[in-house]
Amino acid sequence: MKKRMGEITLLTIYPIDDKGEKIGGIEEIIRSLVKYAPSDFNIEIVGITDNIKVGKWHNITFNGKRIRFFPVLKVVDPNRASIIPLTLRFSLVLFCLKDRIDFRDRIIIFHRLEPAYVLKNIEEKKILFVHGNIKNFQNRYCESRWRNFPKIYFLIEPFFIKDMKKIFVVSEEGTEYYKDRYPEYSDRFEFLPTWYDPKTFYKMEDIDKERILGHYGIPDKGPIILFVGRLELPKDPFLLIESFYLINRTYEDAFLVLVGEGRLKNKVIQKVKELGLLKRVIFLGKKTPFEVSQLINISNLMILSSAFEGMPRIALESLACGLPVVATNVGEIHLIVKDGVSGKLVSSRDPSDLAKAAIEVISSPPSVFSCKKIVSHYSQTKVLPHLYNKIKEIQGDEF
Repeated sequence: MKKRMGEITLLTIYPIDDKGEKIGGIEEIIRSLVKYAPSDFNIEIVGITDNIKVGKWHNITFNGKRIRFFPVLKVVDPNRASIIPLTLRFSLVLFCLKDRIDFRDRIIIFHRLEPAYVLKNIEEKKILFVHGNIKNFQNRYCESRWRNFPKIYFLIEPFFIKDMKKIFVVSEEGTEYYKDRYPEYSDRFEFLPTWYDPKTFYKMEDIDKERILGHYGIPDKGPIILFVGRLELPKDPFLLIESFYLINRTYEDAFLVLVGEGRLKNKVIQKVKELGLLKRVIFLGKKTPFEVSQLINISNLMILSSAFEGMPRIALESLACGLPVVATNVGEIHLIVKDGVSGKLVSSRDPSDLAKAAIEVISSPPSVFSCKKIVSHYSQTKVLPHLYNKIKEIQGDEF
């Protein structure tokens, strides 16, 4: 591709599909970075597909923007777990096809270390996004295969850190951890807060609540408690269901609406059956961002039961719509969820504590104004320009 004067080409290496259907926080960040990239940024992605030819470049529309896309692997369902992790399969095939990719004059962006290992000898400027706190490897809810080999991970990590021009960490604690661990590279680490899209997530004053409820088969009676996230171990959906069981004792007409898919879905449904909640819990599966925003706007509370997080985007999105959040106190959520201001945090993993907090917020919710105000600095219009400016600085720097 011929570049115009002053243009920057960002090449993202990550197993995201060309349709943008893969679920996850990393995927949301990539989609957002593409959507809002300045006009002088050329966007390229090396990813996966289920319908276009692998091993060659394609011009596609990705999240509303024309980009170049190079799939290295065919994957029918990118959200389905497999014996061999997708990132590992992606990295192995990337190694075989890397000679077909022109890396010259690109800033290469990584979201995982495995692909960075494959491209270690590529001498271009590189950026790494670290999605959370590295200490999460020690968490029993962690699903990363590296959890079983922490010594190997920490042994090879330094070889990648020194190759990175900049490392953005979505956890303040994680940022400080890395700075202490690698003092010689401390200036390369920077905390990057999560952001939300104000064009999609906002208080919809004229929303037709009755129509939305009817569309999803949700009775217009009692408080609506919303959960949005993957039905996977890190989100601990079992704690969620156990907590709702206790909430339902106080609010017998309450409904829990779950948005999202995951490997634990059938087990979660079984737990709902065991607790006799089938008529009070509604599974909606995957929804578009706009549909999620509509659901937020007709709900009384967002509840999150995560075992660990970075800075959960859905909490930002909920508060931007004026919906209070009750959550476990993990990651950077404490920056935006404040008792009496925007919801309530719970430090224990006891269902009764999470249920008690939810009941308190439902009975005496904070104002829409205070919820919106607390996340006003985390809009993509505030966060992304800073990020893009940092990338422009990297483009002009010598390594």
